[in-house]
Amino acid sequence: MKNTVFLIGNDINNATNSYSWQNLLKDLTKFAGLKTIPNMLNKPFPLVYEEIILKALANNNIYENELKKFIASKIQLLKPNSIHGAIANMNVQHIFTTNYDCTLEQAFNGSEKRIQNIGCVKEVRFSLFRKNQIGKTNFWHIHGLSTHAQSITLGFEHYGGYLQHMRIYVVAGTKDTYKGIFFSPLELRIKKNKITHASWIDYFFTHDIEIFGLNLDVVELHLWWLLTYRARMKATNKLVITNCIRYYYPKQYEAASRSKLELLKACGVELIALPMKDGNRIEYYEKVLKKIQA
Repeated sequence: MKNTVFLIGNDINNATNSYSWQNLLKDLTKFAGLKTIPNMLNKPFPLVYEEIILKALANNNIYENELKKFIASKIQLLKPNSIHGAIANMNVQHIFTTNYDCTLEQAFNGSEKRIQNIGCVKEVRFSLFRKNQIGKTNFWHIHGLSTHAQSITLGFEHYGGYLQHMRIYVVAGTKDTYKGIFFSPLELRIKKNKITHASWIDYFFTHDIEIFGLNLDVVELHLWWLLTYRARMKATNKLVITNCIRYYYPKQYEAASRSKLELLKACGVELIALPMKDGNRIEYYEKVLKKIQA
């Protein structure tokens, strides 16, 4: 599957792990020395995080780096399941994931001890270039990695900064952004057919991308910006874009997710619905992987 890229979200972990985002938010609130956050489940996760950190800072309870280290310690308890193992056997060259954990890497080599960032830019906070390699497979943790707590993308401030770096990389070029390394605008490099694939962003314009296990809420503003930018460039014929992006989702979620699915379709994303019987996520993701291989 040389020219195929996977973009994988946290739901593959939910197939067997019982520790959810809801559990994490509750534990994080307690760790920050706060009482329960009102209407927590009705608020977007990045803004709940902002509410927690702002209240913690106001009370002089804790600093943000301590919160991120706490989150990292919880995430590192996750273990791979059979879906991680099945992905490891598919010979995929590039795996993008919004997950902070190393369960995918563990499925490939049985340990996270040999994982090293080989990205051309050694980022601390953002993850445009963050890349681990095991064998011939590259793992791009686009929301950061639990072994580097400051890179964990949380909160609207972090998302906003990430989007700023992404847009500079794509539209303006990185003249003063990275010490000793310069990238001309990706838009220009695509026109000249000189894409180096230094960043995960590059692949969105050149390779087929299979998205699964990812809720892709609109709060993921950087991903939605990339999808809409790509769609605009294609619709206005400013860039020649021929790759396909596919989004897999459980059929029974279709009605509840209609608005999001309509937006994805408008962005040129191919939608693929598959049945998930009795909430059996393992069986569902086996169907997704089989469909991708077909």
